[in-house]
Amino acid sequence: MANRILATFVDTAEFADCFDELPLWSAPFGLLMLQHLKCGKGLTVLDLGSGTGFPILEIAQRFGPTGTYYSLDTWASANQRSRKKADQYGLYNLKVLESSADAIPLGDSTVDLIVSNLGLNNFDNLEQVLGECFRVLKHGGSVSIATNLNGHWAEFYRVFGETLAETGRQHSLASLNGHQEKRGSVSSINSIFASAGFLPSKAETGQFEMKFTDGTSFMGHHFIQMGWFAGWAQIVGEAVDSEFFDILEANLNSLAAQHGALVLTVPMAFLEFVKPAP
Repeated sequence: MANRILATFVDTAEFADCFDELPLWSAPFGLLMLQHLKCGKGLTVLDLGSGTGFPILEIAQRFGPTGTYYSLDTWASANQRSRKKADQYGLYNLKVLESSADAIPLGDSTVDLIVSNLGLNNFDNLEQVLGECFRVLKHGGSVSIATNLNGHWAEFYRVFGETLAETGRQHSLASLNGHQEKRGSVSSINSIFASAGFLPSKAETGQFEMKFTDGTSFMGHHFIQMGWFAGWAQIVGEAVDSEFFDILEANLNSLAAQHGALVLTVPMAFLEFVKPAP
């Protein structure tokens, strides 16, 4: 499929109103989080990287009307959609903050619980973000995250590496490994939070499967193109319409033919960290 046309992110109201692939992708992680969060009345809860409102809208409804809820994101159109949902649901105790997570517009020691569903992989300045989390949390308050782990789509990345070798691009294998290792393990994430002053208090892991007819359907998927193709092109060092991606697609099609579908596993974790008493 040379000269493939890729889906791209556009920050418009029309795009945000139609873009449901992101909540679909984040749903298994959010459900894991909702399963293990400690419910409570009268809590102040902040969701970092809230997008169009999942999971904070659900948390606000499950925790009840005595709480105070904040969603925080820099995505203007998604924030507007969150506001519309909150109005529609009657969640007048939820406020949408249009801000970066490295400068949270809340006072010191004012938040009981911070949640972030798949936000960890998207914060470039994670050290500063965790410093802000530590600042706004009350002592005894917690940060709860849901994230994918190293091993994400292992079946795909195995074929990716084999295709690099097949096409004489062994020099790109180190970049591929680095790309995969950006997704941490439970141990490495614990170390990052410990460096910011947090204590681990809970860890729950699981996994789910994503199924596609073949490599063509996988690589033609709107969300896959928008979220991952740019990173893959950087690994290869070529444009996404290069011969490499045609060969990769064909190799994925061969794998799918062997198993009746292209099945990709996604390991995930719910992790909770506490701000200790002074």
